[in-house]
Amino acid sequence: MNTFIENKINLFRQFQLKGFFHLLSANILIQIVALASQLFVAGILAPDDMGRIKIIQTYLSLFSIIAGMGFNTSILKLCSENRTLEEKKSLFQSALFFTIITTICLYTIILILNFLNIFTADRVIKWLIPIGLFPIISNSIFMVFVSYFQAIKKIKLISNLTISNKLLSIVGIVLLTYFFGIKGYYWAYNLSFILILFFCFKAYGSLFKVKSILPNNSSKFLILWEYAKTSIFANLLSEMSAYVDIILLSFFIKNMQQIGYYSFALTITVILKLFPSTVQQIASPYFSSLANQKNDFILVFKKYNKLLYLVVAISLILVLATMPFLTHWIFNGKYDQSMIYFPMLAIGWSLRHLTQLQSGAIFGLGKIQYNAYVSLISLIVNIITISISLYFFGLIGAAYASIFNGFIFNLSSRYYYNKAQSKIKY
Repeated sequence: MNTFIENKINLFRQFQLKGFFHLLSANILIQIVALASQLFVAGILAPDDMGRIKIIQTYLSLFSIIAGMGFNTSILKLCSENRTLEEKKSLFQSALFFTIITTICLYTIILILNFLNIFTADRVIKWLIPIGLFPIISNSIFMVFVSYFQAIKKIKLISNLTISNKLLSIVGIVLLTYFFGIKGYYWAYNLSFILILFFCFKAYGSLFKVKSILPNNSSKFLILWEYAKTSIFANLLSEMSAYVDIILLSFFIKNMQQIGYYSFALTITVILKLFPSTVQQIASPYFSSLANQKNDFILVFKKYNKLLYLVVAISLILVLATMPFLTHWIFNGKYDQSMIYFPMLAIGWSLRHLTQLQSGAIFGLGKIQYNAYVSLISLIVNIITISISLYFFGLIGAAYASIFNGFIFNLSSRYYYNKAQSKIKY
């Protein structure tokens, strides 16, 4: 028993040395801000407006992946490897330069398409898209910075940047939403990214020198694109498989109020993402560095994975037990109908979160295409099951389908993790 306790204490000490608790505190703040801002908005807006916000957020998630072209992911992979500091800086400079160009181009195209009513016939959504999707530029650039610092294991720096960004965000959201409504919410969200980017460029501007990038554009692009091309495909499929229900609802369900109730339930599940995402952020660079050391790799994976499963299970039990009561108490019954969908969505997303470490391990082994295969399988299954469920059972059917889809996602991820692991060389 003493040995067991001592091992657990040593495990937590290792987490502390690697910056886990710094990053965990930052991620706690991220999720609190994300949830608090959504709850604050939900308290003053009608449920149908919550549905509109979720639709815009889904567009933002998908277009951000396309706009960023996967360069932040390639930076995380390449700069985690055994390279000189100058090589890492050079790759970072090029990734940042390409990200700025691609995000501005896509955002311009989106504005044109939105003017032509391509995305929606809803007048309010069309009006919000220009400010709602501006983070395609700002957030994509910020994520390149975060990926670089994550790759060189500057975990405390990441947490400080994240905390600063989210503190600015929550203060701005509370103030501007109170005075200007939903438009103020989006202005505050944009302002927080602009301010944090100003700090990044001011404090770390020496990392970004255009003159040193331009002569080597083609060679650096090819190096970055080797991982980025697979990453953009994998991440886009992952986001589409995760939020295909919202996309399908926006096309097939006309009752925006019911979409709002479903979206609110889906929003609350963000709590369940807290710990898994932290574990993956910490572990991914270490997986890359151990890619050719099979025994050490498996040992690290098992150590993190046991803790991941334990906390996901505890988190699920806690939210299922407390969230219906808290929602009724906070909103005075306004979103009680959301609790019809919440238990199924919470279980489905918990099953997906159990794969976070497997995805990170596959990434660290350089088999990014395997993550793409997992997401492709999930997307196909999701489209089929959710479409059938919506047709026969409506929104409640889509909620139940999330459990089956989470199981399939988990099973597929486990299969490809084992396949990737088998290719590790001693």
